[in-house]
Amino acid sequence: PKHPYADKFMLAGGHNAPVTYAMWMIMGEALARKHAQTGDDRYYADPKQAMLSIDALGFRRGSGALKTLLQQYNLEDHPLMAQAKIRGIRALAGHAETTDLTNDVNGGPSGIGIATAAGKAAFWDIIGAPDSLKILAIEGEFAMTSGHSQEMKTQAVAQQVGKRLRILLSYNNAGIDDELVGSVIKPEYEAYRIQDQWASYGWNVLALDNGNDYDQVVAALKTMEDWDPTDNRPMIVVGRTVKGWWPGADNGNIPGYGEQIISYHSHPYAFAMNGDYFQALAATFEQHFGVEFQGIRDGAVSDTRERLIQFKQNIDIAMSVLEKNGLGDWLAERLVEIGDSVIDDLPLRIDRKIDPFLDPRLGVHSLPMEPQAVTVQNPVTGAEKEVSITLFEEPGRVRGTRRAISEIIKWMNYVTGNRLITVAADLSDSINVESGSFWGHYDPVENPAGTRFKAVIQEAGNASTAIGLVGQTASLDPNQHVGLWALSGSYGAFTPLMYLPARVWSQQNQDSPFRVGVLNIMAGHSGPETAADARTHFGIFSPQVWKLFPRHQVITLSFWDYNDVAPGYFAAVEIAARDPKVGVIVLEVARPDFPVADRSTFADTDPKAAAKGMYVIRDFEPGKPKHGYVVVQGSSSTVNLVAVLPRLEEEGLNVKVIAAISEELFYRQPEEYRDSVIPPEARYDLMVVSTGTRRVWPLQDPGPLTDEYSLVSDWHDQWLTGGTEADVISEAHLDAESVFQGVKRFALDHDSRISRQMAHLESLR
Repeated sequence: PKHPYADKFMLAGGHNAPVTYAMWMIMGEALARKHAQTGDDRYYADPKQAMLSIDALGFRRGSGALKTLLQQYNLEDHPLMAQAKIRGIRALAGHAETTDLTNDVNGGPSGIGIATAAGKAAFWDIIGAPDSLKILAIEGEFAMTSGHSQEMKTQAVAQQVGKRLRILLSYNNAGIDDELVGSVIKPEYEAYRIQDQWASYGWNVLALDNGNDYDQVVAALKTMEDWDPTDNRPMIVVGRTVKGWWPGADNGNIPGYGEQIISYHSHPYAFAMNGDYFQALAATFEQHFGVEFQGIRDGAVSDTRERLIQFKQNIDIAMSVLEKNGLGDWLAERLVEIGDSVIDDLPLRIDRKIDPFLDPRLGVHSLPMEPQAVTVQNPVTGAEKEVSITLFEEPGRVRGTRRAISEIIKWMNYVTGNRLITVAADLSDSINVESGSFWGHYDPVENPAGTRFKAVIQEAGNASTAIGLVGQTASLDPNQHVGLWALSGSYGAFTPLMYLPARVWSQQNQDSPFRVGVLNIMAGHSGPETAADARTHFGIFSPQVWKLFPRHQVITLSFWDYNDVAPGYFAAVEIAARDPKVGVIVLEVARPDFPVADRSTFADTDPKAAAKGMYVIRDFEPGKPKHGYVVVQGSSSTVNLVAVLPRLEEEGLNVKVIAAISEELFYRQPEEYRDSVIPPEARYDLMVVSTGTRRVWPLQDPGPLTDEYSLVSDWHDQWLTGGTEADVISEAHLDAESVFQGVKRFALDHDSRISRQMAHLESLR
């Protein structure tokens, strides 16, 4: 089911997970029983991939708890639990995840699952896969009201994924605790029509009177399959369904019970174990299939061990239906037939055996210092053209960090063969990703070689599309990624809108059964420098959300100089391409253009020093008293600090100045290098100069008095008022004079600062 060339199934509506788990267990059991009966390897399904009846015990239990569950209740050798000896019990999340047997998305919160659908479909268009490969997604109407889902409407139309994307909308008009139409939306607002909403966005909409009728659903799928292949508008089926639907219901009644419980009232939390309604539902199953469940009419089971036994016993009774009327044999044969139809040599436009992001030319040591004139070839038309790429600039030339972004994208696409896709919120040119595409805007029909997606102001939608792109692979080897990376960007101030989909993507990446691509987030126009657009636009606190990941699963990069961008970014690329845990790279740059730094004046003259995460701009002067460590991060803050270094020297202030580009890169350096830059004791003698905030420092554990002496944009715990760039930098106390005076105060207070801390420690004796 996880074959890269199989159709992709997205259970975006996570609350349907128990139904699909049950379906996959039935299929897994059918194959396992047929293989045990015949010994024919055509029916063999790897237990590590397949789902078995024992996995029912794993629903809403974590993998850690499942390792000891049977041991805890003395069930390890119980005959009912024998399957657990094969490979343990699979953890089944309450909302479906990609670790499941077939699901291709982590679904659930606020529509973020369905929001990736357009990107998943576009992936296969980009790499030239046949039209037969489809993305099938299921979601409910309540989740479709979310902002992520709404933005996907435009994303799918913009990327023209009609020949591939198939969305089934289960319209049961019931959420967890209310109805949508007729309650949340008052019944008199008749113009609120689900079908019309999708049609108004340009979708092809099919409506079903009864989405619980298999004949109608199959007819809709067949209609979509036979649709005009030149119509690239995405397609959706809106089917009226019943929440709480049960096949044994008779005209709205459950035999032996009475009126069927439907709508949001059917949410299972309200039902007691082995209650009357559950017994009535089970009775219809028993009567239909000629089986009898054990213990369900004896009330709830309070003893956990006995409850586990009863549960597994009744799961096995349900599975025994596979032995009746040849059902299991038929299902096993059908599954083998479907599996055999998936081929390993699907024609593609890319080499399915090579991960281009492992190309040594992307390594920091291979980056060319001189401007490059390279010839690129259109993979579709064969056309060639020459492009220039400048990863490093001459000192003194006025070029801000954002100017380097398009250059690193060009180098990436030159080396990988157009594998880095950009999708920015109507700001592609503004945040300098526009020129990264050699062949312009992507169009699946007119320009499939383009790597720049047309995009609107939908930060969450753009990020979700990017996640859809990087979450696919064309590799037959699960340990190798063959696919795309993607970059989604906006103002740093607006990037928190991308955080939720990126956070769930990181979870998916961490546990993915196969290697996937890397999500790049561009926090452009960041810092207080963007004040000319009003203070709604500058990223001071906002970009710091990108620290909210497990350590080592994201690499954040904060650049201040043009020549830091290429080595810093490609150091992150080298790591992310080889470490499957790193699923997100974040690049933060500011708007202003500053002269490129003259590194011959730095203590660390290495032009690629940013690859090390932190490097020394000015070291202590030997033979003189040391006045402390200054860690600097951000554009204006670093430029202004570098500018006042001669004055600090004239004043005899002996401070060590360290540029902080990436905490994550720095902590991957050898201990010897880390200690040479900032030894452990430095935290007691440290200040920070940053366009960021005192809430999130550029390095871990900055020390007890660092806050007192640091210069940061929120120095007064207030929002800055905005204005011109010069005005707001001055208000932030990050202008050259303020930086000089702040560092001077820090240096002159060195002895008293150390004495205060020694006194505090002494008081603990």
